[in-house]
Amino acid sequence: MKNWIALGLFLLLVSLGYADSCDMPPVAVPPPSPEAVSFYKSGNILWIVQNLWGLAIPALILFTGFASKLRAFCDRMTRRWFWHTALFALIYLLITAILTLPLDYYTSFLRPHAYGLSNQTLGRWINHYLIGTGISTIMGIIVVWILYGVIRKSPRRWWLYFGVLTFPLIVFLVVVQPIWISPLFNKFGPMKDKQLEQKILNLASRAGIEGSRVYEVDKSADTNQINAYVTGIGATKRIVIWDTAIKRLSEDQLLFVMGHEMGHYVLHHMWWGLLVYTLISIVTLFLIYLVGGWCLRKWGRCFGFEEMSNIASLPLIFFLYALFSIVLAPSGNLFSQKIEHNADTFGLELTHLNHAAATGFVKLQMNNLGYPWPGELYMLFRASHPSIGERITYFNTYAPWCHGESLKYGRFFKEDQ
Repeated sequence: MKNWIALGLFLLLVSLGYADSCDMPPVAVPPPSPEAVSFYKSGNILWIVQNLWGLAIPALILFTGFASKLRAFCDRMTRRWFWHTALFALIYLLITAILTLPLDYYTSFLRPHAYGLSNQTLGRWINHYLIGTGISTIMGIIVVWILYGVIRKSPRRWWLYFGVLTFPLIVFLVVVQPIWISPLFNKFGPMKDKQLEQKILNLASRAGIEGSRVYEVDKSADTNQINAYVTGIGATKRIVIWDTAIKRLSEDQLLFVMGHEMGHYVLHHMWWGLLVYTLISIVTLFLIYLVGGWCLRKWGRCFGFEEMSNIASLPLIFFLYALFSIVLAPSGNLFSQKIEHNADTFGLELTHLNHAAATGFVKLQMNNLGYPWPGELYMLFRASHPSIGERITYFNTYAPWCHGESLKYGRFFKEDQ
C-alpha cells in the first residue's frame, strides 16, 4: 500500500503542473513491494538452479560415455565430416533443448504468470519456443561447423582464431536480427501516435542521429513489463518501443528513455560492446583450451576420446564455456553497467528531464517488480544495468546545466533550429 501511495504522490506532483527544473524536489526511491522481494529472492535461486543444470547436462553426457556413443552412431550414419559434424550437433542440441524444456517452461511461462508479469497464452508461448529453438539450433550447427573446422586447421591456436571470428559472427547477427528474427515473434510497425513519433525524431536529430526509424512493437501480447531499445547497424538501425511503455509512461518519461537509447547509438556502445565481448570470448576460449587439454589427459579414456578435434568433445566445450562464462560474468556486467550509466548521462543532458526520468523509473520498478537495491553479488554476476535505486538517485542529482557547468556529451548535440 505504501508503494502505491508514494507513486500517487509522484503523479500528483506532475498533475499539479511541476515541470523538470533545477529546483525540482528529489524523487524518493520507493521500497520494494512484497511481490518484488519474493521475485528477487526466488530469481536468485532460479539463477543458481539454471546454471547448475546447464553444467550438469554436458557433464552427464561426458562422464556416462554417451558423447562417444553418439559420435559412433554418427560414424555409422555418414563418414563425411560436414554431415557427420552437423548430425552430432543437431542431436546434442535437441537433447539439451528437451532436458531444459521443463525449466524453460517454468522460467518463461509459469513464473511470469504467477507474478502477474505476463498475459501470454500457452499456445503463443509454445509457438515462440519452437521458433526460438529452431533458430538457435540452426545457428548452433553453423557455429559448430566453424568451430571444429578451425580446431582441425589449428589445434594449438583455434581458441584465438575462433575468438576473433566471433566479432563478424555477432555483427552479422545484429544486422539480420531486426529484419529477419524479431518479426517472427512480434509485429513491428510505425508508431500510432504521430505527434510523439515526431518529437522522438526531433530529439534524434538534435542528438545528431539522422535517418532514424521508430518502431512500435506489440509486446503487450506477451508481457506487462516495460522496455525500449535501439538495435541494428547501418541501414538496419532503429529505435524500438514496446507498446506497454507507450501505454504506461508519460510523454516526458518516454522522451528520456529515447534519449538514453540514442546515447547508446551516438556513443557507439554497440561497437564497444562487440569489441569487449569479443575479448572476453577470446579469454574464455583460451581457458577452455587450457583446461580442456587437462581434462582430456585426466579423463580422456572415460570420455571415449582424447583430442579436442573429436566432435565428441562438444559437451566438454559447452561445459567449460558455461563454467567460465559464470566466472567471467563480472567483467561483462561491469562494462555493461558503465555504458548504461553513460547512456543515462547522455539522456539527461539531451532532455534535461530529470524528474520525468526519476518518476519513470519509479513506474518501471513498480510495474516490473524491480528490486531497487540488490546485493553486490547480484550486481557482479547478474546485473547488466545499474540498480534502479542507484539510477533514480543519479537522476535526482545530476544537472550540471543548473550550475553553469559544461556537459559531458554536449559536443554531440545540435543547437535547436
